[in-house]
Amino acid sequence: MNTRNPIRLERDQLLALLEQGEVPSQLLTLCELTGDLSPARRWSSYITGASPWEHRFPPDIAQQIRGQLATVLLTADPDAEPDTPLVDALIDHAIGSPIPPAEHPMLHKEMGLTEAGEVTWTAERPARAAAFKVVVIGAGLSGIAAARRFHRLGIDVEVIEKSDASGGTWHHNTYPGCGVDIASHYFSYSFARNPRWSRYYAKQPEILSYLRDCVTEEGLNDRISYNTEVLDASWQGQHQVWRVTTRTSDGEVRHVRANVVISAVGLLDRPSIPSFPGLADFGGPAFHAAEWDHSVSLDDKRVALIGTGASGNQIGPAIAPTVQHLTVFQRTAHWMAGVNNYALDVTDGEKWLLEHVPAYERWFRVRTLLSQNDTMRPAQVVDPSWDATDGSISAENAQMREELTQYIVDELGDRQDLLPQVLPGYPPFSKRMLRDNGWYRMLRRDNVALACSHNLRFESDAIIDDDGVRHPVDAAVFATGFEASKMLASFSLYGRDGASIRDAWGDDDPRAYLGVAVPGFPNFFIMYGPNTNIGSGGSIIAQTENWSRYIADLVKTMVEEDLAVAEVTQQACDTYNRSLDDRLSQMVWSVTPAGTWYRNAAGRVTTNMPWTSFEYWAMTQQVDLDAFDLTRANTTTLSQTALA
Repeated sequence: MNTRNPIRLERDQLLALLEQGEVPSQLLTLCELTGDLSPARRWSSYITGASPWEHRFPPDIAQQIRGQLATVLLTADPDAEPDTPLVDALIDHAIGSPIPPAEHPMLHKEMGLTEAGEVTWTAERPARAAAFKVVVIGAGLSGIAAARRFHRLGIDVEVIEKSDASGGTWHHNTYPGCGVDIASHYFSYSFARNPRWSRYYAKQPEILSYLRDCVTEEGLNDRISYNTEVLDASWQGQHQVWRVTTRTSDGEVRHVRANVVISAVGLLDRPSIPSFPGLADFGGPAFHAAEWDHSVSLDDKRVALIGTGASGNQIGPAIAPTVQHLTVFQRTAHWMAGVNNYALDVTDGEKWLLEHVPAYERWFRVRTLLSQNDTMRPAQVVDPSWDATDGSISAENAQMREELTQYIVDELGDRQDLLPQVLPGYPPFSKRMLRDNGWYRMLRRDNVALACSHNLRFESDAIIDDDGVRHPVDAAVFATGFEASKMLASFSLYGRDGASIRDAWGDDDPRAYLGVAVPGFPNFFIMYGPNTNIGSGGSIIAQTENWSRYIADLVKTMVEEDLAVAEVTQQACDTYNRSLDDRLSQMVWSVTPAGTWYRNAAGRVTTNMPWTSFEYWAMTQQVDLDAFDLTRANTTTLSQTALA
């Protein structure tokens, strides 16, 4: 055992810190640091799941585990490199049930135990890399992940960002209560794991700070052109490059030459506000949640909150205590799940363990991951033989419906009169499952009213609902979502022979190979493209690593093999989408009667992927070059100015 760098605390101090940590992760840490599996074999049967509270360790056994771990930490090196076979053996004890061996490499990557997630040159950096340029559109979660890949490869990468700072969604969305509904310790890049989150589910300012720290630490600030929007991108077939036309906030137009263009503009980047009759006549402030007007104080005002989805669920409880009156306009009720630690700060002891004991941080992260990835998937798959009258699609879905219904009943307390209005009439998971942010308790407040209405009409100082009831309001907040199916609508895109992406997709029917590549658009790749949204649980940040790795691996091959063009074939795209459609037909989003932003106007699911997190990770680990038409470089060279 390495005794180079023990923890320098008194035993009583250390035990007090351990008391605040998670026992299952402490058990796994003990086994890793000692190299001894016997404690896990003896006690892991007390682990009943991946969530922090899913265990039933008797107090005396928990005390034994903490005591033994304290002894190890006071004498051993907490930074010792783990033994991979030992980690693999422990993975099977991590959540109380075995994890398929094929999934272990994905977990290794998330634990930071392998370089497999990185893309590196086969040998030395090729000379051609110096003349290769990649343009990334957007400096949010995806853009940061992509820029890091190419910066580390030594490829010229320019990120074009329309805003004055990085952060994407987390820069633009600053509404009260804004935060994640994915556990913080999984909502971070595997290459920049953050042990210092202040909350188990972080809020927007902390997330934005984390992302900007990543930009700084990876040396990406000089790679980002801020206050610059992309007007159009067009493929120059003769020269095998893209011409990207940009305009700064000062009006300066520039033409950028790029071998590869990556769209990282995101899926939820265009706010949607319905065309309400009379809205132009409304005399008070009115704005979308994603465009929050911080110059307006809502304190002591009569406020209308229109929309009860993810944003509305966070905004309502945040503003209800300070407004004079809040009227919530609900078109459709949402299913919400309670999470024990959703509103909790990370304890001081937990933070200390995460920061000072790397093995504990690894196991805490992987257990958090496993508690979020696809855990609810069985309740989302349609059972064709299931015959139910309660609006469920399977036995698992019916059980989930029963549990969620009881949760709503419990949260409503003495306001059971609200149950018919807030109980959804469609199967759970038809829409995005929300984390309850105190929604039902908010509805119980004396200054909050719920109005169920599909159609609203505005007057100068009021909103009229379906029943003709007049609701006096001073300000209106639209939590009405985004135009999710209208992908790549923020700039014009022209591929081979001048064809527009709208020619290929229409207004809202996007398709792509792996959600990343589109036939007819060579050397153009999408992050957060069609059918790549995680509908069964997981982390969008893990997805950004999947996409960026796949694209960087293909670009690496292009540079090393002197390839100028990589264009996905129509056959590969069609084959992939047939498989995708087949799997989607088995998921609740395709059969539910509920309206959902997962589907386009024609009813096709265009946003969510039907794959498990592991399945999609495996699909993006190695590029199938047979899926692409590959072309060698022309002998013609072209200067940047010649493309202007």
